[in-house]
Amino acid sequence: STNLQLTLSTASDVHYRIFTLSFRKVQDQTIPNVPAGLNNLKIPLMDHSGTPLANGLYYLVINYDGKRVVLKLLVMR
Repeated sequence: STNLQLTLSTASDVHYRIFTLSFRKVQDQTIPNVPAGLNNLKIPLMDHSGTPLANGLYYLVINYDGKRVVLKLLVMR
């Protein structure tokens, strides 16, 4: 898993998706009721079936508080 620090202005659900560089979705999860303020969230680096992600570059798309953030995620084991 990887840690993600996120500051929310109000309590909110946090929805995240992980995509390959070819935009194949490998994970789609919601963390319910994340409190306002600074949060340290653990994002498991696995696909839908629980298989660890292969080494490489991915996109992490996070939706919260009406915002969308797209990050590049490098997996190296």
